[in-house]
Amino acid sequence: MESNKQRLDRFVAWLVDNGAEMSRIIVRETEHGNGVYARDEIGEGTQYAQIPMRLVVNARVCREALRTDTQEVELTGRPLLCAFLIQQRFVTSESSFWHPYISILPHEFHTPLFFTSQELDLLRGTPMEHAVEDRRQLLRKEHAATLRGVSDVVIPRSELTFENYVWAAAVVSSRAFTESLVSGTAGSDGETSVLLPLLDMMNHRPLTRVSWITNDATIGFQAGAVIEAQSEVVNNYGAKSNEELLLGYGFCIPGNPLSCYHIKLNYSRDPQAADKQMILEQAHIASCDHYIRADGLPRDLLPMLRVMVMTETDVYYVKQAMARGEEPKLGQLGLRIELRARFLLAFLLRKKLDALPQIECVPSTENGRQAVLYRKEIESILRSTLSDLDKSESRLLACASKLFADDLHSLPRYVCDNGQQVETIDEQLNTSAEDRLVAESSDDQQSRSKKSRTVLPAQQFVDDVLVTEESFAHDADFLAAVEQVDIDEDVLLVLFILRIRMCSALPWHTAVQRLESFKHPMLVYDDPDTAEAYGEMMMEMGEVHDSLFPLLTEHFPDVFPPENFTPELFLWAAGVTESFRLEVPARCVDAADGCDVEGLLLL
Repeated sequence: MESNKQRLDRFVAWLVDNGAEMSRIIVRETEHGNGVYARDEIGEGTQYAQIPMRLVVNARVCREALRTDTQEVELTGRPLLCAFLIQQRFVTSESSFWHPYISILPHEFHTPLFFTSQELDLLRGTPMEHAVEDRRQLLRKEHAATLRGVSDVVIPRSELTFENYVWAAAVVSSRAFTESLVSGTAGSDGETSVLLPLLDMMNHRPLTRVSWITNDATIGFQAGAVIEAQSEVVNNYGAKSNEELLLGYGFCIPGNPLSCYHIKLNYSRDPQAADKQMILEQAHIASCDHYIRADGLPRDLLPMLRVMVMTETDVYYVKQAMARGEEPKLGQLGLRIELRARFLLAFLLRKKLDALPQIECVPSTENGRQAVLYRKEIESILRSTLSDLDKSESRLLACASKLFADDLHSLPRYVCDNGQQVETIDEQLNTSAEDRLVAESSDDQQSRSKKSRTVLPAQQFVDDVLVTEESFAHDADFLAAVEQVDIDEDVLLVLFILRIRMCSALPWHTAVQRLESFKHPMLVYDDPDTAEAYGEMMMEMGEVHDSLFPLLTEHFPDVFPPENFTPELFLWAAGVTESFRLEVPARCVDAADGCDVEGLLLL
């Protein structure tokens, strides 16, 4: 049986005999596998590895090898390359021109597709768990297409197995390059990958400066910086996260600054999914896939979450603006949307973090060690992102408390076009208005008692700003009245909104007054489609009103005067409670029962 050194020597001789230039480098075996090293110092701008175009494994080469006298090959892309590799390794073998190259390709890989069940367990709860299964399913489809597309005369079915196809796919994912490097343009039929013997042997090192040098005759590398004598000659595979590196190449880089957590948002079950998709498309947000890095959220993640948490009212009015030719202004929807978006993201990420099982023992295999390295970086990203979200939430909640104290608001124009409105609060919380408000809030807190300074921003927000059932305590007459009757919680909030409207002494009176001109879509009578869609809701709320009045007025005339609780006002208040709901997670406040705090945010 040939040794690895013998195979390497034959490969190098084959390269040189066929016109490769590699006098400045050495290919040799190391404890970590085969590698490329500098004979002597290689200066910046020096070309050090070139192969002739005849050694490029492209679609033409693959088709010529796989065709028969009676059948052309109808494969493209990865399946075509995989079929070629299987044929060359398992069928033609030593008789092939390509044998010296094929023989030095690894027979085993460290990508998760080759993990044992115990090693795969280390990936449970991570995005990689689903990525591996998705990749396996994709390869099964490709394998089935390859069985149909290649004659069994060329590759016997005993060799064209799924196991061999997975091996070939691993070769392609870890060693192939885009065809545009060779041709200058991408393939027109999906054939965008090629194999480049020798050039595919160099390991990855981020930030390595290397240039491709291509002409009609050769393709190769040029040093972007000095390479010291006897040091390893490496390549730069591009900006790749550890998820990409592990799935495609079988390794991770400790402390990789490009490491990320892949989250895929799904709103397909939302009754307003079609409308929200239209809004996202108008905002030029096409993908549900987002990659969170330790240094911050991706650009489109918060804007997409803002759309996902929109109420029916928000969707209706944003669509109305779009119908007038306006772009959806997703950063100008107010504090309610900003908080709901962050609460949703924190909820999703905490679920992901909780789904990561504990590692009971340190793995002894290289695959296991790489899996643990990947897991630790994923966990680190989740924890740092959640920490940043906590800070962001606290700043927004403090901002809301300050706005409330100063009779300001952040309501979008379609809700309120009067009163003092603050500047837009952008997704990074860096606007001057917010910084000023938070700073002023901090100054105010420092002037209060020690006890006041220890109140969490969320607790202060819930106590002072959010309209909840606990808020009824501010109106003793109302509280005494409703404690004597059995009324649904949601209806109580509707009644309380009307009490706030009529009682100037209640803290939320100014906020409710701002909403006098607000119309829930069910009240937009000049839109027949909308009126029809909300007809049932209006009828239901009308029945609720009729069941309460004049009975409440008769028993509590001072609390429920008829002029302030008309059917029209009742419908308006019902629209307010439907449109301005906010749930503050229990983790943010001193919730002894562990329940979220539900209420209305009116600014």
